[in-house]
Amino acid sequence: MATKINDTTELAIPLKNLVGLVAFTAISVYAYTGITERLTFLRHDLDLVKEDVLESEEWINNFSPPPEVQATVLRVRELELKIKELEVKLQKKE
Repeated sequence: MATKINDTTELAIPLKNLVGLVAFTAISVYAYTGITERLTFLRHDLDLVKEDVLESEEWINNFSPPPEVQATVLRVRELELKIKELEVKLQKKE
């Protein structure tokens, strides 16, 4: 004969088991919340790093030295060429 379950049905469960189930549920919820929070933090941190990388990449791609630096580089190059010419002339005289 099947037992019918209704609002007057009594169920006996040992207190030790009930406390264990409640503790397991509480620990599971706490762990899930902690893992979710950590993942959210890491995702946010990754987004910030990606933004920094994109800004740096844009700066690198758009970089051009100031005119003073460009002029100095040209003057140094001219001086290098003159020094080389003088070295060649000096070697010819020897």
